[in-house]
Amino acid sequence: MFEKNFLRSASEYKAIAPMGDLQNVKRSFDRTLKDNFNTRQRFVVVCGPCSADDPTAMEQYLRKLKRVSDKCDNLLLVARIYTSKPHSNGVGYKGSAFHLHTVENINIDEGILRCRKMMLKCLEIGLPVADELLYPYLYECFDDLASYWFVGARSSEDSLHRDIASGLDVCCGVKNATDGNIDKVVDSLFAVSNPCVFPYNGAEVHTNGNKFAHIVLRGGQSNGFFTSNITPFHIKKAKASLREKGLNDFVMADLNHANSGKIATNQTQNAQIAMEAGVDGIMVESYLYEGERSDKFGVSQTDDCIGFDTTEKLLLQLNKDCDNRR
Repeated sequence: MFEKNFLRSASEYKAIAPMGDLQNVKRSFDRTLKDNFNTRQRFVVVCGPCSADDPTAMEQYLRKLKRVSDKCDNLLLVARIYTSKPHSNGVGYKGSAFHLHTVENINIDEGILRCRKMMLKCLEIGLPVADELLYPYLYECFDDLASYWFVGARSSEDSLHRDIASGLDVCCGVKNATDGNIDKVVDSLFAVSNPCVFPYNGAEVHTNGNKFAHIVLRGGQSNGFFTSNITPFHIKKAKASLREKGLNDFVMADLNHANSGKIATNQTQNAQIAMEAGVDGIMVESYLYEGERSDKFGVSQTDDCIGFDTTEKLLLQLNKDCDNRR
């Protein structure tokens, strides 16, 4: 049985919280990220909390991140503003697009507007926005604001998510599934990178394939054990597999999740491993303060994150390391 509470259309949300003059800022970020995808002149870092839960905390975080970004000429920083979060068992805090502060208080209508305002604030501060392509309807509500999309581990083998990603004209990371298999995520990228036809919202949709899509290695889990897939062996294997299929060999490493064994502080070590292995970008889960599953201000309500002091040290070190790679 389904009970429906009808939402506004995506265009109505955009009219209530419009881009205004920030439209040109967003388009500039799109071009910069796509150009860098091809040239790889700067090391891409997608950085932010596991889920963006509180507008005030997010604004404080984004302003701090922008100040660090201005010091890091070798890095191309993208703010992670994930509006919705999947869970393996389907239970828990699902993100700002759903919840207003607590799991029990669900109001998607207000949540969408709040998320748009967070993204608009991010653009105003001067950072590009990244979000996860989890619910196709929510994508339509934020597609004018996000310059980077990610297809998550639980979605990357799903036909609809692949098909929508194949029609994007911005950068898109495709994560390996929760088992950590590299060959499977290369196949997923192949699907996203090539044209496709699919039914969606009562229409026959044709796409050209996304030429700015790449894989993201986030490790795997089997029989209760976490395994990393960002070692030099794994990166070499991934790049070889991508080239064999005629795909772009841009590889991003997710420093957290299975690669960290769900221990956020391991991201610092993983950054060095990934950098030495030859990745082209990383994802960092960080917030104002370290920790997880907390209702405290600036602490992640979902996965464990590092605090901002650690984040700043990590980013400044990465900026130095980039000089050594040249």
